[in-house]
Amino acid sequence: MTETLQLLFLAIICGFLWSLSSRQRVLDKVLARLDGLAEIQSQIASLAASGSELDLRRLEHVLIDIREGHKRLEERLLQIAETSHHSASGETPEPAAGDPRRSAGSGLSERVMNRLLAMGYERIQILTTIEEIDALSAPSREGELLVEARRAGAVCKGRVAIRAGSIVAVELKSAHAMFP
Repeated sequence: MTETLQLLFLAIICGFLWSLSSRQRVLDKVLARLDGLAEIQSQIASLAASGSELDLRRLEHVLIDIREGHKRLEERLLQIAETSHHSASGETPEPAAGDPRRSAGSGLSERVMNRLLAMGYERIQILTTIEEIDALSAPSREGELLVEARRAGAVCKGRVAIRAGSIVAVELKSAHAMFP
């Protein structure tokens, strides 16, 4: 009986060793996957070092410029969509750039709009009538276009000085700056 007991005990020990061996193989596989952590750690360290080289203020200004440009683009796309909607609904569209029906004043008003957009204004309205704008487009004339626009949410009013059909000066002030 002692021999059977010894054999049974030996079989139990062999099973236990085989179980430990299989667990060891599984752990080796898991640890082999973790060997890549050293490489990841070195890459993170290099990213952290290069992050300190970034000028965060400049990055912030670039992001603000992109956001403002996106706003202007969105508004311009809305204007184009409205114009195409009006022409599709039977209203007379504004003449195209090469069209002889196009007035000289519309070219001047477009230049004024483009200048104000480039200066960061949005929702621009030219308050001067098209007849007065046509008159200012003449080479010998000078005068002012009255405009209203928004900048950073504030309403701005002012004038655009025109001399010989060219923009000479832009003077816009926010409404809250006009009142003491």
